[in-house]
Amino acid sequence: MSLSTSGSDDEPHPVLSVDKAGGLLGTGLPAAWWPSVGSVASLMFAIFWMLQSWEEAKPLVGATKVNYLTQGLAGLMVALLCSCGIYRFWKERSETIGIVLGALLAAAAMTLHRM
Repeated sequence: MSLSTSGSDDEPHPVLSVDKAGGLLGTGLPAAWWPSVGSVASLMFAIFWMLQSWEEAKPLVGATKVNYLTQGLAGLMVALLCSCGIYRFWKERSETIGIVLGALLAAAAMTLHRM
């Protein structure tokens, strides 16, 4: 009596690459949720940015306060667009580096905001 292997030892087992597995960062959440994570992070960043602008504009009144808050909103848009641009540039090369550089830019912008 001989055992038939039917080629199971001869064929290598397929290994999922990082691209086919949904990315290195996609291991904990379903792939459909990752765009929402970026949106929630951007929303929280925007809330903190505008709260900081609001706190600094408290003593101001009238058109000066509106002007100050508008400048804060413009700075927020620039910070978000630059951070998103850096992430999208690096996404095809290395998604992890893109996330780290985008977060570092956002942190630096928040630190320098209204200094």
